[in-house]
Amino acid sequence: MISHNSFRYVRYAVCALLLLLLFRLIRDRRPKPAYIPADIAQGDPGFLTSYDTSNDLHAHSSVYFIESSAPFKRIITIGPRQACAIESAARANPLKKIIVLFASWNPITNPSQVRFPDLPTLAGFGNVHFRWLDLNRFAQGTPVEAVIRSDLLHERPNGAEYLSEILRLVLLYKYGGIYLDLDVVTLKTLDFVNANFFGAETERLVGTSVIGLRRGGFGELFAERCLDNFKYFDEQKNIRNGSFLLTYQVVQTCETLTLQEILDNGCRGMLQVHRRSIFHPFDETNVGMMFDPSRLEEAKDRLAHAMTVHMLHRTSGKMRVAGGTTGYQLIAQNYCPRVYEENSYDF
Repeated sequence: MISHNSFRYVRYAVCALLLLLLFRLIRDRRPKPAYIPADIAQGDPGFLTSYDTSNDLHAHSSVYFIESSAPFKRIITIGPRQACAIESAARANPLKKIIVLFASWNPITNPSQVRFPDLPTLAGFGNVHFRWLDLNRFAQGTPVEAVIRSDLLHERPNGAEYLSEILRLVLLYKYGGIYLDLDVVTLKTLDFVNANFFGAETERLVGTSVIGLRRGGFGELFAERCLDNFKYFDEQKNIRNGSFLLTYQVVQTCETLTLQEILDNGCRGMLQVHRRSIFHPFDETNVGMMFDPSRLEEAKDRLAHAMTVHMLHRTSGKMRVAGGTTGYQLIAQNYCPRVYEENSYDF
């Protein structure tokens, strides 16, 4: 029979062992650097140089992300969910260049200007490149050159979002390719028969979170027509005018009255509009099911045919993966496993 004193010593030993294990766990779980490490550029000589001068990348079929908050904020922040979007695109499209563009008026030379803990992880993918989008010269010669320089744009409370709506079209106008929002998770390779494509976001609107336009020809002409309309940005108050503008231009081009007609009958081969289930399986009213363990099967059904998932960060940004397996947890584990593994405690 164990004496009272012996039992007490055993209890002390167990507590000491648990404390030692906890200490090692805390010690080994070193926090990732919050800012860009100064030596990160070693793996990519063109790191954060102007994309306009990145001739080695221009010849490739590329997928683009744009971070447009620098003109409006002192510090640029790329969180785990945005990093997940980048990793998923890189994994799903190994033969494409994944270009992450930081839009600003001045070169980003101070590492403390960008809070991006997952950058070293993403820099490990050979097809991911980080470049500066020089606002001083990027839109020169386009219909929106004056808009980008306008004080009215930079005084708007939604200026960063509005600037992003403009820049994505300038980017595709100049270089062609595929644009994705930083809250879009890619599930499948983004290869399409028609390189000029869009996705229905609602029954009446085309979304702007996933756009593909071919360089030159019809793709360039379509982007230019959209940019011509963006010249009147100061008359628009709703940030979603990007969707309204794009939908108007698509319907005009296809010579139809409604988006549904294009979904049913096509657009004479000029462009393709994919159904909601392909790029936008969720909207503001139901994206919450991606964070609800009790609705996992329902979420999986909606994901069954999706190539991308627009996570609608403005709606779901404060929702968290916790309390059981959820749809978002499932796609993060499978499509951005490195980022998720390093951030599962705060995803």
